[in-house]
Amino acid sequence: MDICLSNIPAITLGLFIQKKLGLIPYDFLGRAGKKSFWDWEFLHCHRKFAIISYTFALLYIFFLNGFFLNNNLLIPPIHPFPVMRLLMWFAIGAISFREGYEDSRTWGTIERKD
Repeated sequence: MDICLSNIPAITLGLFIQKKLGLIPYDFLGRAGKKSFWDWEFLHCHRKFAIISYTFALLYIFFLNGFFLNNNLLIPPIHPFPVMRLLMWFAIGAISFREGYEDSRTWGTIERKD
């Protein structure tokens, strides 16, 4: 139920908005234009593989933190603290996610010097 009624429509809406606003699609794995899994860029560059692994580890920690912190501290759902904490993490995470993507995308290129 969660996947069908929440995740899939949200992902579809996000991709639609991204396309309409002309935002850059993130491709950490380097799948664009590749035919098989073994051609993806993150398998051939240790830096991209490390960035992917680090990002996934941080995302898992963040999601587990969001689910379990409120339960362990017995914070009621109507309290403003969880919402403010998530908004703060979202703002900080959006900036750092973009910087990590630009770092992995421009690694070893002339564009990085500029």
